[in-house]
Amino acid sequence: MKKHFTGFLAKVEMLKSEKATSDKNGLMPIILIGVAGEIPSRTVISGTYASNMNLEVGNVYLFQGEELEEDPMFGRQFSFRTISKELSAIETLQASNYVGKLRIIDVDSSDFTEEIAEGHLELSKVL
Repeated sequence: MKKHFTGFLAKVEMLKSEKATSDKNGLMPIILIGVAGEIPSRTVISGTYASNMNLEVGNVYLFQGEELEEDPMFGRQFSFRTISKELSAIETLQASNYVGKLRIIDVDSSDFTEEIAEGHLELSKVL
């Protein structure tokens, strides 16, 4: 079942993992850290894709997401697009009220309804 994520706020950060490697253009992957709205649990984006989207590390954006065809090697994958420029703190708070409380959807769950516990992320590090 394909899933659409119609609006969520996320902060862009560099992926800090020993397994992270640069892509064919030499750019490191980034990760979207959810702030508000419904977001999938898989939010790593290649550095080139992030660069093409003009994403800057440390900024918060309003995104939409859509599930792509499942990859045999990597499983469920998602395409993200920004629907805003970088947001200020006030704009982030206003948009948070619009998209609602953070809900991280576990895409590895077979029925797509399981949420990851709220305490899983330290949101104080996001803003």
